[in-house]
Amino acid sequence: MKEKIQKLRESAKFQKALAFIETDGERTLDQQIELALIPSFSNHEENKAARFREMIEELGYETVQDEVCNTFAVIPGPEGSPVVMVSAHLDTVFPLETPLELRREGSRVYLPGICDDTRGCAEVLAMLRAMKEADIKPACTLYFGGDSGEEGLGNFRGMRHIFNTKGTKVDAFISVDGAGSNLTYGGVSDVQYKITFRGPGGHSMGAFGLVNPVMAMSRAIAKIAEQRVPTDPFTIFNTSLVGGGTGVTSIASECWFTMDVRSASADVMREFHERCLRICQECADEEYERWADMRAFYETSGKELRFDPNARIEVSHEELSGSIGGVQDENCEIVSILKAAFEASGVEPTMRSLSSTDANIPLSLGIPAATISCGGVSGNTHDVSEWYDPTDSYIGVQKNLLCVLALTGVEGVAEPLISKTQTK
Repeated sequence: MKEKIQKLRESAKFQKALAFIETDGERTLDQQIELALIPSFSNHEENKAARFREMIEELGYETVQDEVCNTFAVIPGPEGSPVVMVSAHLDTVFPLETPLELRREGSRVYLPGICDDTRGCAEVLAMLRAMKEADIKPACTLYFGGDSGEEGLGNFRGMRHIFNTKGTKVDAFISVDGAGSNLTYGGVSDVQYKITFRGPGGHSMGAFGLVNPVMAMSRAIAKIAEQRVPTDPFTIFNTSLVGGGTGVTSIASECWFTMDVRSASADVMREFHERCLRICQECADEEYERWADMRAFYETSGKELRFDPNARIEVSHEELSGSIGGVQDENCEIVSILKAAFEASGVEPTMRSLSSTDANIPLSLGIPAATISCGGVSGNTHDVSEWYDPTDSYIGVQKNLLCVLALTGVEGVAEPLISKTQTK
């Protein structure tokens, strides 16, 4: 395998592509900035997808764009050849009203969404340009483009539409996401949900002794914070958002918080999720018991009541997003091919067994998939101070093109290295 990849890399066509990529860095960065300046919060990627499609078609490739904004160049291969899909995600985590202010400091470019995953989109375009320039035609069918709804409440909308709704069959999938030298070959199982506490509400003095949803919720968050999760399988949890209340002198009638639970094991993820829900119900019950002394006081004092001292708190939950991941052996075919391509490009891969990327959905279906990082360096991802440094970033584009073409092969140069397992 290593010898075949090295032969591909040394071929005249690939060498022409490498040389082109090294001179194409400014154009890649310009397109990266142009796309990042288009608001593209999850589920609102229409404008960015439209411009991305124009950029692909300007290169002379035919495109397909579906009803959820998945946008791909389609390069057909020989009949009966494998099918490979390569994608970056078009959405960002930043709400539409987020100011998209471009700032440069030295070699760094500061702009919300400049890397995650706009850099991936820009590298897809750069690789398509290099293939056009070097007259490279894959030796199998290749879908090369961008998808929607990878982040947060996007809930992998694009990938779910491709694989679950349409039932698309591919033999290998690559997500181009992040910056650096990561090669991620597993998908974490995760669930994000909102838990709501509801009561009748009332005046903070006139209804003193009434169950208080905020106090019940606070106890629940505190108890959840004290929980322990395993490191094998690796598991995390996070209380991320809180809200509710009526006023500073009111007992709230409603409040809520959100949870994010992720694990290498779907079973562990589900068990912890259910444990958190039990804790919330227990704390709602404890809140009622907490005011037993006040109920006794009101019963014996003859004090006029303007609230129901026997009211209880109701707890409900709503799943916001989530997916079941999948694990692969580090030495499986697709990972071995990609690792060898990294090494042939002079990049030592940082192997990661788990993450949450577009590869989660195909992995959950047993489809060989992995995520490869872009060139350059980034920081403060998912924060408005997100930045990207393109210094020597062309090396990442070169590496990623070799990854793609090692899987697909090149007509007249090399056969596909990926096996045809899903589309027989």
